[in-house]
Amino acid sequence: MPIPKLSFANLSKLLPANPWLRSFIINLILWGGILTFGAWGNYLDIVKLEKDLRFASMWMNWVESDFLLFVLSCVLYPLLGKYPALVADARSIARLFISLSLFFYPFHAVFLLFGKWNRFDSIRQRHNSFLDYVLNSSNSGWFFCFAYFAAIVTAIIFVRIWHENRDRQDSINKIQTDNLQLNLALEQQKLQSLRQQLEPHFIFNALNAISALVRSNEKSVALSGIHRLSELLRYALTASNKDWVSIKDELDFIRDYLALQQLRYGDRLEVIIEGDTPAILHGDCLPLLLQPLIENALRHDLDCHEERSQIHMQLSLNADQVTIQIRNRLQAHAVKNPGLGLGLSQTHLRLEMMYKGKASVHISECPDEFSVVITTPLHRADT
Repeated sequence: MPIPKLSFANLSKLLPANPWLRSFIINLILWGGILTFGAWGNYLDIVKLEKDLRFASMWMNWVESDFLLFVLSCVLYPLLGKYPALVADARSIARLFISLSLFFYPFHAVFLLFGKWNRFDSIRQRHNSFLDYVLNSSNSGWFFCFAYFAAIVTAIIFVRIWHENRDRQDSINKIQTDNLQLNLALEQQKLQSLRQQLEPHFIFNALNAISALVRSNEKSVALSGIHRLSELLRYALTASNKDWVSIKDELDFIRDYLALQQLRYGDRLEVIIEGDTPAILHGDCLPLLLQPLIENALRHDLDCHEERSQIHMQLSLNADQVTIQIRNRLQAHAVKNPGLGLGLSQTHLRLEMMYKGKASVHISECPDEFSVVITTPLHRADT
């Protein structure tokens, strides 16, 4: 069984939730150690002088001397946690320190002197009364007593501020983590929504091509198209469950898809794909990234007229950036086809979500040509 790692957080979990009780237990442990260590050192010095004194008596003297400081520590620390405005800035800290110096320190100092007055007969013999003893106490004694008091108060304030800053940073980190997890969930939901839109969109367009072949009474061509469609659907269903595919697989899918469309359009559709070098083909690509753009070219070109046209895809590699340009001709007299508007918008959203600003889409339209240029890193963003 593994031993749990010892840390402040693990030790903190063992303490009660009540801040006052937590403060009492922590101060009891800390002050117990401090008093025991101090009493032991003082006891060893007394033993070296060959004086008869029990350690228990020495320890009780130390406890009596620091009792009020122990009470102050137990009360002040949780009080500052309940009212953080008391240590919110330098002015507030100064006011707190002055207030304690004026109202608590005198009681602490008198309490120390009263303890010595009761313990030592020699002090009572040298002074007529306790008031005389207080008024004639040395300045150095008052100074060291105040320095000790100031050090304790400063330590309490410092630890409280550190604790507040740590809790604040933990809260900020938790909020940031929650926001990141929420944003990730939203991004994944958006991506899944895009996939769910993309797959039916592709299937609809592919089936539309087959239906056109069936209506043309070209049964053998239609059967060939159905066979190609089954292969395309197999890839589409598999790829839609992946975040990345190779550029080679995506281009093979595009070639099969264009072959299906050529069954429909015949010699009217001319396809040119250039630049598919081995270095590019081994790169990474979003699945079904290019098909909506090809479909967009068909919908806004060949579906709008009866003449011949061309789809030209050019791939190029510059350092670690792949550029894919898809161009198609436009006929000035053709009737515009508004389409569904999914291709370009989905492409832009998917690239933004997956590449986080490292990919781009540029669209240009001339009287006789429409062009889409996609630039992405050669390899996926997480490698």
